[in-house]
Amino acid sequence: MDKRTKLIITAKRLFSEHGFYGTATARIAREAGVSNGILFHYFPTKDLLIKAMFFDVKDRLFDYSVGQVYKGATLKESIYTLWLAAVEFNLENANDFEFIRQFETSPFYRTETELEHRYVQLCLELIDKGIEEGQFKQIPAMLIFKSISAQVETTVRFLKMNNMVLDDVEFTHRLFEMAWDSLAK
Repeated sequence: MDKRTKLIITAKRLFSEHGFYGTATARIAREAGVSNGILFHYFPTKDLLIKAMFFDVKDRLFDYSVGQVYKGATLKESIYTLWLAAVEFNLENANDFEFIRQFETSPFYRTETELEHRYVQLCLELIDKGIEEGQFKQIPAMLIFKSISAQVETTVRFLKMNNMVLDDVEFTHRLFEMAWDSLAK
């Protein structure tokens, strides 16, 4: 594993355990087995490290989900595929899930950062299409995206607490329908 990746993985674990402010960059470097100089070579500031971590998670989510969207799918099928892939990805990657939750409620979060990522851009393109076609309510696309993301988060948290429904495909589909119905015209 390269040093940059090792720093991101170590930082994600430490941030999950101690928070952004409770984790010194020196500790990240030490536990990753590199010098402070190496950490600052890759990430001159903690803000840039956190942004790189955000992009790392979103890159892997994009790679995980984009291949599941098939050509010829309806808008609703495409949104469902992305929603379900996000739920599955977050269930399989607990540290990533916790990192994103922490990031989105921290002072490090910037909407501009989120808008830079191709996963978010893909989702917004689909949502814009849905608004234009009259399938979604006339509200800002970013608000629809955030609402769907919140439904993903709620679903993941619920499924983690209720293992008995974890593999219930019909139940999971009903959770998506609830999210869809709240935003569809």
